[in-house]
Amino acid sequence: MKNGKVYVSELGCSTHSFSNYHFCRGNSNKRKTRLGIIQKGQGSYIYLGKRLSVAAGDVVFIPENIYCYSEWHGSPDIEVTYLCCFLHYESFKYEPQVINCTESEKSNILQICDLLGMGQLEELEAYSMFYKLLGALLPRMVQSELALDKTLQTAIEYVTDNWNSDFCVADLAKKCCVSESTVYHLFQKELGQTPVGFLNSIRINVAIEYLENTQYSISTISREVGFNSENHFRKTFFEHTGTTPLKFRKKC
Repeated sequence: MKNGKVYVSELGCSTHSFSNYHFCRGNSNKRKTRLGIIQKGQGSYIYLGKRLSVAAGDVVFIPENIYCYSEWHGSPDIEVTYLCCFLHYESFKYEPQVINCTESEKSNILQICDLLGMGQLEELEAYSMFYKLLGALLPRMVQSELALDKTLQTAIEYVTDNWNSDFCVADLAKKCCVSESTVYHLFQKELGQTPVGFLNSIRINVAIEYLENTQYSISTISREVGFNSENHFRKTFFEHTGTTPLKFRKKC
């Protein structure tokens, strides 16, 4: 790179599979840069007021310095495979984006994943292949002068880490050392929703996990994910998924 050196550490691989709908609230602890292939389904990465739409066959780049969450839809399946790592660099300004890749490059991503599950020599080969892949992809990627709002980043991470705790917008504002009106303004401007709307998105995602993996009643799930009213839970669930909790469970 013209802007300085880049090196990679803690290279790993993960595959995520879901059915019908999934909301991913992101990872606030030790976020890594991700280079992923969308293998099934379609989705959106939402970050700082922007939305990046992806579909099966796309290769997506998500840098570690930008917090984003994602929403996924499948008919019925969703599957995404990521190469994950920490990228160390002197100057590296990219935002989430889809990269135009050849079929050979897509195959290399999956081959690197396979190598990482083997021995030490295979891991060295995986790192070598990943560096070559980065060398080919970086010149095609669009650099950005995106300004990161640290207050919003702090607010998002606080909500995602404390979604199952009792807190209000005043608590969130205090955590971010700003006024409540500033918190509302940031969420509306950058994410297109209120802090409570963002919190409810997380709670509905957890409710979906309960519906898919347990036999809990709708009433129990409503309480478990933090809704004081079952009717409010049903209404919010429909707003996010377009169906009722009971109908969603029958599809699982």
